Amino acid sequence: MAEPDLHHWHSGQVYRREQYNGFAVASLVLALMSLLVAVFGIAGLLLSLLFLTPPAVICSVIGFVQALRKGQRGGALAVTGFLLAVPGWLAFVVLLW
Repeated sequence: MAEPDLHHWHSGQVYRREQYNGFAVASLVLALMSLLVAVFGIAGLLLSLLFLTPPAVICSVIGFVQALRKGQRGGALAVTGFLLAVPGWLAFVVLLW
Protein backbone atom coordinates (compact mmCIF):
# COMPACT_ATOMS: atom_id res chain seq x y z
CA MET A 1 0.00 0.00 0.00
CA ALA A 2 1.41 3.40 -1.02
CA GLU A 3 1.84 6.37 1.24
CA PRO A 4 -1.15 8.74 1.12
CA ASP A 5 1.02 11.77 0.25
CA LEU A 6 2.72 10.13 -2.75
CA HIS A 7 1.33 10.61 -6.22
CA HIS A 8 2.02 8.32 -9.18
CA TRP A 9 2.08 9.60 -12.74
CA HIS A 10 1.49 7.50 -15.84
CA SER A 11 5.21 7.34 -16.51
CA GLY A 12 5.82 5.63 -13.20
CA GLN A 13 7.48 8.64 -11.61
CA VAL A 14 6.65 9.27 -7.99
CA TYR A 15 6.82 12.67 -6.38
CA ARG A 16 5.94 13.85 -2.91
CA ARG A 17 3.06 16.31 -2.73
CA GLU A 18 3.35 19.15 -0.28
CA GLN A 19 1.01 19.01 2.69
CA TYR A 20 -1.59 21.66 3.39
CA ASN A 21 -0.55 24.06 6.11
CA GLY A 22 -2.41 23.22 9.32
CA PHE A 23 -2.88 26.84 10.35
CA ALA A 24 -4.42 27.65 6.96
CA VAL A 25 -6.90 24.80 7.26
CA ALA A 26 -7.68 25.79 10.86
CA SER A 27 -8.32 29.40 9.82
CA LEU A 28 -10.85 28.36 7.20
CA VAL A 29 -12.60 25.96 9.57
CA LEU A 30 -12.75 28.56 12.36
CA ALA A 31 -14.03 31.26 9.99
CA LEU A 32 -16.77 28.98 8.66
CA MET A 33 -17.71 27.94 12.20
CA SER A 34 -17.89 31.58 13.28
CA LEU A 35 -20.28 32.36 10.44
CA LEU A 36 -22.37 29.31 11.23
CA VAL A 37 -22.56 29.97 14.98
CA ALA A 38 -23.26 33.69 14.50
CA VAL A 39 -26.73 32.99 13.12
CA PHE A 40 -27.90 31.47 16.44
CA GLY A 41 -29.00 34.69 18.10
CA ILE A 42 -27.16 36.94 20.53
CA ALA A 43 -25.39 34.09 22.36
CA GLY A 44 -24.13 32.63 19.08
CA LEU A 45 -22.96 36.03 17.90
CA LEU A 46 -21.03 36.62 21.12
CA LEU A 47 -19.52 33.14 20.99
CA SER A 48 -18.51 33.72 17.41
CA LEU A 49 -17.01 37.16 18.01
CA LEU A 50 -15.18 36.30 21.22
CA PHE A 51 -13.92 32.76 20.67
CA LEU A 52 -13.92 31.90 16.96
CA THR A 53 -13.17 35.03 14.96
CA PRO A 54 -9.91 36.21 16.61
CA PRO A 55 -8.25 32.78 16.37
CA ALA A 56 -9.41 32.52 12.74
CA VAL A 57 -7.68 35.79 11.87
CA ILE A 58 -4.51 34.86 13.77
CA CYS A 59 -4.36 31.37 12.23
CA SER A 60 -4.90 32.78 8.75
CA VAL A 61 -1.98 35.18 9.04
CA ILE A 62 0.32 32.52 10.51
CA GLY A 63 -0.82 29.95 7.95
CA PHE A 64 -0.29 32.28 4.99
CA VAL A 65 3.20 33.26 6.11
CA GLN A 66 4.20 29.66 6.84
CA ALA A 67 2.81 28.43 3.53
CA LEU A 68 4.87 31.00 1.67
CA ARG A 69 8.07 30.39 3.62
CA LYS A 70 7.93 26.59 3.60
CA GLY A 71 6.46 26.20 0.12
CA GLN A 72 3.40 24.43 1.48
CA ARG A 73 -0.06 24.34 0.02
CA GLY A 74 -2.87 26.27 1.67
CA GLY A 75 -2.14 29.92 0.99
CA ALA A 76 -5.53 30.34 -0.68
CA LEU A 77 -7.22 28.62 2.28
CA ALA A 78 -5.57 31.12 4.63
CA VAL A 79 -6.67 34.08 2.50
CA THR A 80 -10.24 32.73 2.32
CA GLY A 81 -10.31 32.19 6.08
CA PHE A 82 -9.05 35.73 6.58
CA LEU A 83 -11.64 37.25 4.24
CA LEU A 84 -14.46 35.33 5.93
CA ALA A 85 -13.27 36.30 9.43
CA VAL A 86 -12.52 39.99 8.82
CA PRO A 87 -16.14 41.20 9.15
CA GLY A 88 -16.39 39.37 12.47
CA TRP A 89 -13.03 40.74 13.55
CA LEU A 90 -14.14 44.30 12.76
CA ALA A 91 -17.34 43.77 14.74
CA PHE A 92 -15.27 42.40 17.63
CA VAL A 93 -13.01 45.48 17.62
CA VAL A 94 -16.01 47.85 17.45
CA LEU A 95 -17.65 46.09 20.39
CA LEU A 96 -14.47 46.39 22.45
CA TRP A 97 -14.09 50.06 21.55
